[in-house]
Amino acid sequence: MKMLFLDIVWPLYLADGSLIHRHELVSNLAKLENEIHIFTTDSSTLSHFDNIRCHYVHPGSLLTITSNYFRSSARLIGSETFDVLYTRNPNFGFLAGLFCRSRCKALVYELNGIPEDESNLIKSKSGEEKTLQKRRTGGISGYFSSAKSRLKILVLKKALGFSDKIIAVTPGIKANLESAYQIPGDKITVVPNGANTSLFRPLDQEECRKNLGLDLKSPYICFVGNLAPWQGVEYLVKAAPSILSRYPDCRFLIVGDGVMKNELISLSREFGIENRFVFTGVVPYDRVPVYINASNVCTAPFILARNAKIGLSPLKLYEYMACGKPVVASAINGVGDALEASKGGLSVPPENPGALAEAISELLENQDLRASMGSKSLSYVTENYSWYSVAKQVDKICKSGIKN
Repeated sequence: MKMLFLDIVWPLYLADGSLIHRHELVSNLAKLENEIHIFTTDSSTLSHFDNIRCHYVHPGSLLTITSNYFRSSARLIGSETFDVLYTRNPNFGFLAGLFCRSRCKALVYELNGIPEDESNLIKSKSGEEKTLQKRRTGGISGYFSSAKSRLKILVLKKALGFSDKIIAVTPGIKANLESAYQIPGDKITVVPNGANTSLFRPLDQEECRKNLGLDLKSPYICFVGNLAPWQGVEYLVKAAPSILSRYPDCRFLIVGDGVMKNELISLSREFGIENRFVFTGVVPYDRVPVYINASNVCTAPFILARNAKIGLSPLKLYEYMACGKPVVASAINGVGDALEASKGGLSVPPENPGALAEAISELLENQDLRASMGSKSLSYVTENYSWYSVAKQVDKICKSGIKN
C-alpha cells in the first residue's frame, strides 16, 4: 500500500502526545511493508526506514512553514497517485476531499477528540479575561470567536463527509460522531492509542534516580503529559498535603509543559509545598521512561469535562503500564476500565483530591501491592496496546477503504 500521511511529522525532540502518535503510527505502518510518504522539517526524521519517503518542508515561522507545506504537498499530489491519503487534521482532510480525490483511492481521517470541546475548555480557564475583553469591545470579539468555532465545526463535518473511513480512538468519539455529526457507524472504527513497548519498559529504579539526580530513598509520584486543563493535575497538587502528612519525604515529578504550568506552580506555593514538586518542563521522548521508572506510583487525574463525554485512550496510561508501574487514575471510560481489566492500578472518582490522596497513600504503604500491580500492568499493555498492534489495525482499515 502506498500511503501519503497528510500531516507534518515534526522531529521527535519533544514528548508531545500528538507528535508521538504520528511518529509511532508512521514507523509501525512502515514495518508492515507499506510505502509511506511524510512531510517533515528535518530530512533525517524516520529516514532510517527504506520505505518511508521524507518530503522536506523548509522551517521558519508558522506562516512560512504552512506556506511551504502547502506548496510541497500540492507539488507531490500533483505528480503522484496514492492508495490512501491519511490525516489527523480536519483542515487537511477538508482540502484533500476538495482537491485530491482523483489522486487517491481512499481518504482516511483519524479523530482523537472533539475539537470544539477542547477549545471551549481552554477558554473557560480564562473566563474573567474574556468577560473584560467583551466589555471593552462591545461583544465584537465574542462574535468573531463564535464565528470561528462554527467554521471549525463546518470544516470538520466536511472532512468527515469526504472520508471513506474514519478512525476514532475511543468509543465515545464514535458515538459523538454518530449522534452529533450524523456519520454512519459502519464508516467509523475504534482503534485506541498505544505505547512503544521497546522504549517504555521496566528499568532499574535506583539507576534512573542516579541518572536524574533524585533522592534514592524518597518515594516519588509521577505525572507525565501536557499540562492542559483536562489533565486535572491541580487535583494532584491539592491531594499532596494529605499524602505528605503521612509520607513527609514524598516528592512529585510533573513531567511536561503547557498552559497550566504557572497556575500549578502557584497552587503548590499557596499550599507551602512547592519544594516537594519538581516541574521538569519539556523532556525529550526517549528520556520520559527514565522519569517513570524513577517513580513509585504514576498518576492520571483526568477531570470530567471533555473526558467523560468522549472517553479516553491516553498515551500516558499505556506508557506507565509498559514500564511496569502501578497507576492511580480517574474512573473515566477508557481509563478506569483498563485498570480494572489489567488489575494494574486503582481508579478514583475524578476531581476528588481526598480519594486521590487515599489511593496513592495505599500504594505507597504496600510495596508488594505496587509490585503485583506493576507486573500485571506490563503484561496487559504488552499483549494489547503496543503501537505495532495499533498499526496493524490501521493498516487493515486503510486497505478495506481502497476502491479498486
